[in-house]
Amino acid sequence: MTRAYALTADENGSYLQAAAGYEAALVSNPADLEATVNLAVLYWQATRNGPCAAGTPAEFRSHAGRRLPELLESASYRFAGSAELTFWKRYISAAGTGEPLEPSECRQLMRAHPDYLEPAFVVFAMSAGEEAEPEAMRLLADYSEQPTTRARYVTSIISAALQRQRWRSRCAATV
Repeated sequence: MTRAYALTADENGSYLQAAAGYEAALVSNPADLEATVNLAVLYWQATRNGPCAAGTPAEFRSHAGRRLPELLESASYRFAGSAELTFWKRYISAAGTGEPLEPSECRQLMRAHPDYLEPAFVVFAMSAGEEAEPEAMRLLADYSEQPTTRARYVTSIISAALQRQRWRSRCAATV
């Protein structure tokens, strides 16, 4: 199986096949950062009753819960210094504790790695759309083209922030 198979399965909501495809892609190419992060986000969403948990067997969700920490730990060695892995490890960890990832951490990551945009969705959402709007809009456009679990999650956060922003604008206009 190739990463292309995994991406197609992920985009089509075939999460078990997507996970199997990403795992197979990583066996053949352990240096595939995109497959690693996509798989980590898919497993994370499966463990927290996200959209990919619906309709998936309990065994898959259990496997995802066991495999996610292993995947992140092994990836830490393979991709030491990777902005993507650093961001998602911190984000998933923060979500696990119920605390939001600090926007200051995201801003720092964006400054250190200006070509890596994902931290912008946190900054944009936490600032109620006041900061990182160009980056968030670029993410929204780019990720709408490839609706993986990871992309759907990011776009859902940006879309929710935009809805809150519009709601606030309407409320302010009526006051």
